[in-house]
Amino acid sequence: MIQLKNINFCYAGGENAGRLEQINLEIPDGQVVLLCGRSGCGKTTTARLFAEEQRETFYVLCSEDMKKSDFVREIARKTGLRTEGYSIRELLDRIIDSLVQMDEPLLIFDEADKLTERVFHYFIDLYNRLEDKCGIVFFSTSYIKRRMQIGLRYNKCGYNEIHSRMGRKFFEVERTSPNDVYAICAGNGLNEKQTAAVVKDAEQYDFDLRRVKKAVHREKRMAFKQ
Repeated sequence: MIQLKNINFCYAGGENAGRLEQINLEIPDGQVVLLCGRSGCGKTTTARLFAEEQRETFYVLCSEDMKKSDFVREIARKTGLRTEGYSIRELLDRIIDSLVQMDEPLLIFDEADKLTERVFHYFIDLYNRLEDKCGIVFFSTSYIKRRMQIGLRYNKCGYNEIHSRMGRKFFEVERTSPNDVYAICAGNGLNEKQTAAVVKDAEQYDFDLRRVKKAVHREKRMAFKQ
């Protein structure tokens, strides 16, 4: 069982810097989970934080220019395996052998919606060989849902298998709210005027936490110069 319980995170900038609070997640052993959420809602921060604190959790950042070889080699690197001198098939075998010997291995694929279809399909082979032996979590924007729906509607190769292995479910991360922004401002020690400026700025961008972070730092810099 993989658990995130009452996880808190502070941005750099002081003991009480802006933060994500009370993050909870529970993943049964060997399960595949797909978490969807808007950009800037804290998915990447949460994933990286958890991976840093768990010895058998491996964070892989995906990108649209990843080929199958890049994908497998990145997993190998994250799990501490040498990649030189091995074919992709050999590397995949070594990754599987390494993961199945661990007590509670977990692979986290961030921005999974950016993977090309050929790489995305590689997940089927990965899952088949790790079923009930390794947890797999995909973090993605909600675009992944639309992509899956289109793939299923037009019976694209591999999509029904992928959908089945994900339990035919998508878990939505709650949208960032004004209350979240107020909490971040309070944690950074901003006054009422500064907080109002940050909230007003964030509102234009649907309370994107990346935007909030920049606005908070801007207000603190302006206060320091005065």
